[in-house]
Amino acid sequence: MDRLTMRLHLAIILCCLCILAFSFHLSPQTIHKRRHDASSALNLQWQFFQKTAPAFSSNENGLDASYPWRFEGRFIFRPSLVRVPSDSKDYPPCSKLISLFGYTIGGSVVLEYDVSPVGPYREYVKMGGLVALGRVSVGKSLDGGAEQTNILGLGQWGTSLYVSTQVAEDVCKEVWGVPAIVADIEFEESGDILRDGPDTVAARQKFNLSGWKSARILTSTNTSDSINRFGNIPILWTPTIKALWAPVYFPSKGSNNDIDNEKALPVHRLRLSASAIGLQLCERVQNEQSYDEIPLGLALVVDNVMIEIGRRVSSGSISIFSED
Repeated sequence: MDRLTMRLHLAIILCCLCILAFSFHLSPQTIHKRRHDASSALNLQWQFFQKTAPAFSSNENGLDASYPWRFEGRFIFRPSLVRVPSDSKDYPPCSKLISLFGYTIGGSVVLEYDVSPVGPYREYVKMGGLVALGRVSVGKSLDGGAEQTNILGLGQWGTSLYVSTQVAEDVCKEVWGVPAIVADIEFEESGDILRDGPDTVAARQKFNLSGWKSARILTSTNTSDSINRFGNIPILWTPTIKALWAPVYFPSKGSNNDIDNEKALPVHRLRLSASAIGLQLCERVQNEQSYDEIPLGLALVVDNVMIEIGRRVSSGSISIFSED
């Protein structure tokens, strides 16, 4: 894949996730053949871990002191037009939900982590829509004065986040304040295209995805240790409302009193890099849980991704490139 095509693919992912990538430069990279023959070994590893997942004690596994937590694996983003909630009480707090004629851009993000602070697990996020003007708490000013807030520009909000193991739910809640929920997240490697659904609810929520081999873009001979990642894309994250934001922010012009700041969202810096990106056909299997969405029929697929999470911003202002 040539340099121009790679830039186009990255523009698509940033648009879908509402990330403005003005602050990074891509080097040339070749997208590799899909890795069909590795699925059996990965499934065996996954089945073993489901039976032996340990409780976490020290969960920092980062490679950079500025980003003490890291996740590696692959994900898909399946965009849809989704109907906005009828009750404004269901809107995300401290931000504005963007919609047109009663619809916004949502869908689902499905992740398979081979490496995380608590070992391999799967994640399914229902995306609720585009958001703007997020009010975040950034700690006291440098002179030790009042608590400060910043306003974030544009982001993508998640209504619900589900994980496949109890230990993953625990670390999400205890470390980052993410209201995660344990669910059954089943992957089937076979299938001519990616299919998201049907979702079912029995004892607990269950998500079914088939054609997951299409999410494995890299060949079996190329692992995270033998190929390079590119990007290092800066992102802002407000975990309590499960939202990712473009790295654009402004000083708050509103009140900085204690009452207002107590309502502001905690924010973390994230850094995203990957080795392979592509577009795949993706079908949304509709049921009673998904009738309020209009699928777009495509999914963005990202393989050998590394998501690095920084600590909560507390220095009095957000800085994308310097740390607290």
